[in-house]
Amino acid sequence: MRIFITGAGGFIGSCISNYLSYKGHEIIEHNRSKNGDLSPDGIPDNSEVIVNSAGRLGSPNVNTSELTQSNAVLPEMLADFCTKKSIHLIHLSTPGVSGLLANASEDLEYNPWGEYELSKMKGEISLREHDSLPSHLLTVLRPDFVYGPGDMHKLELFKQVQKGWFPLIGFNGARIRPTYCADVCRAVNASLPGGCLNGGLYNIGGPEVLKFRDFILKTALSMGIKLKILPVPRLFFFLALKLGPLCPRALSESKFRLFGTDHYVSISRAEKAGFYPEYDVKKGVDKTVSWYRENRILPG
Repeated sequence: MRIFITGAGGFIGSCISNYLSYKGHEIIEHNRSKNGDLSPDGIPDNSEVIVNSAGRLGSPNVNTSELTQSNAVLPEMLADFCTKKSIHLIHLSTPGVSGLLANASEDLEYNPWGEYELSKMKGEISLREHDSLPSHLLTVLRPDFVYGPGDMHKLELFKQVQKGWFPLIGFNGARIRPTYCADVCRAVNASLPGGCLNGGLYNIGGPEVLKFRDFILKTALSMGIKLKILPVPRLFFFLALKLGPLCPRALSESKFRLFGTDHYVSISRAEKAGFYPEYDVKKGVDKTVSWYRENRILPG
């Protein structure tokens, strides 16, 4: 099958590209930093499936216009193309479109908790309410807390563990559902025509819901680090954020909410459809640590 992948230069996009290529599909990659902005003329006319893994993350260097263009405008343009060609669109979104909640299902109302999530919500809505794209040609996946080889966003966590101590919001931190990147790739594969996830909206998550403290301890065990957990009262973090310019750069409101508030998805809908995650935290973290060390990003 000939598959066009947007965002193929990113962490998740590159994982998907490699996985689907391994499965025998013909992959055509689009990487914004390499290929430039995508226009309808830039989509290969002979594509049979489009996987949209492109997305701009929120940061001080990214403005609202950039978020909107990448996360809301691009998906609608891809949907127009898929409608015209009657081909399948697999779109990667985020659970954050419905807020930071425990056991969040796909049926919750939209309640995005940040600018990035707001722009992803707009993209989702434009696809789900598209005038002409049939529902059986659209699969929306919401992967939860994704990590794995090649992930440079969560590298900061692994580097902190490497130091031998880790500050934690409260005693245990938030409950999360870590998702190893290979399970996201498997979900995309299951969303192809004829797959069990083809058509619909699905949360994608790992097999375990665990406290952030336990995720960090499993990471330390994999790295062979004797880790000292430093529980910090939530009030301290809250007050530190009020310091404005004097607030330590390592702290932010988003991190405070992300690591201090229970947030994980329910994966029952995907399981009922026949899709089950295969990678527990130990297996996923071991593979991730090995990759960081093989690439000399972390000391061996």
